[in-house]
Amino acid sequence: MKYEFEDSQGNVVELDMRMSEAPAIGDIITHDGVTLRRIASIPQVDAGTCRGQYPYVSHALPRKLAGCQTTRDGKPIIKSKRHERNVMSEHGYAKD
Repeated sequence: MKYEFEDSQGNVVELDMRMSEAPAIGDIITHDGVTLRRIASIPQVDAGTCRGQYPYVSHALPRKLAGCQTTRDGKPIIKSKRHERNVMSEHGYAKD
């Protein structure tokens, strides 16, 4: 898993380490001779998860889903909030 650290000049560095080895936020470590302080990572939101913007391509629903137009690789395209509700109820899915 990737964790963010900040060096003394304020540069953000990402390090890949096991969750069991990750220091707590605010802890100071030395990596390759550089002193780094662990900072809270800013979550990266996939643009496809912003459901206020229609249409969108669903990465969560199964491919080639009946009742939906699809992309070339079969991912369903949801056109509106009503379409989203209809597809979810037809196939027995619930929105998180």
